[in-house]
Amino acid sequence: MGRPALILAALAADAASGKKFRHFRRSDLGPDLDALELFDENGEGFELIVPATTAGIAEQAQLMAGLRAINQAAGQLPFEVSRLVGQTSENELPVILLTLPGGEKPDLSKYAPGPFSKSFGEAMAAIHQLDPAVVRDAGLPEYDASTVLHNKVAEVDLVASSGKVPAALLSRWEEALEDVGLFRFHSTVVHGGIGQDSLHIKDGSISAVGNWSALSIADPAEDLKYLAGGALPSTFEDALLHYRANRPQADENIAQRSILYSEIELASWLHHCLQLKDEQMVSEAEAMLDDLAQQLAAGTLKPLRAAGFIGLQGSATVPLSQTEPLLKPNDSDELF
Repeated sequence: MGRPALILAALAADAASGKKFRHFRRSDLGPDLDALELFDENGEGFELIVPATTAGIAEQAQLMAGLRAINQAAGQLPFEVSRLVGQTSENELPVILLTLPGGEKPDLSKYAPGPFSKSFGEAMAAIHQLDPAVVRDAGLPEYDASTVLHNKVAEVDLVASSGKVPAALLSRWEEALEDVGLFRFHSTVVHGGIGQDSLHIKDGSISAVGNWSALSIADPAEDLKYLAGGALPSTFEDALLHYRANRPQADENIAQRSILYSEIELASWLHHCLQLKDEQMVSEAEAMLDDLAQQLAAGTLKPLRAAGFIGLQGSATVPLSQTEPLLKPNDSDELF
């Protein structure tokens, strides 16, 4: 059940001595962390985070490592980033108090091309153009294109083992993963957890980005999959236009990979639900995959095949000589 809210509020008062909180409410960060949102007399928001399990200690540490790193470059970002306000401890467990940006959670179903898609493209481009030293100096993970590819292959193998993913979808994903050209990209600084819980919206635009625990150097397409899988196609396309306008060096296959990742994520969610043995969640996840399979059968899903390589040779990070022994590329004559 976690700690009582009043206990958490007392810890917040200890972490920020002299600050007076007027009201508070529970925050759901998962089973491994106890969290409480608090608001002071000026309406400023804060979030207290305390490990609830052994796994929560590591999760909190990852969050703090990401926050410390991204705050080094916060001045280069067109949105607000949470800051550490205070710290204390409870029975030797670390307790942290962070600023809580205002705004509402996004609802992708209501966004047509406009302020949201523009701000999304600009925000992701700003993250991806940060100096990788921000991540490297903090000792955070770094994945090159080859590692990203092999991790995705392993993910598809895992979800396929459930026997519940439509065969047509598995074939679509496997063909994409065998297309060497699709994975020619430069790794960049990546948020790694872009979604409804990490974005804060004011006046229809992104005002803040939170949840930096997955900060790394990896495939920038990871940060675009949220829109690729949940937004109107026109909204996703508009975000891509603004993204490319602010990051013209982006590889030409970033959209295809983001769509691929968003589709695979649905299967990974089904696998997670199966592990939880929650029949309702499993049924809902299966329905989403069945709907995706029906779209594939109807020919309404965008193709995942790589675009031509014109202009990419100089930016490729996965030479064919490195990947050919590990993959079965599609007919290369059609790619060049």
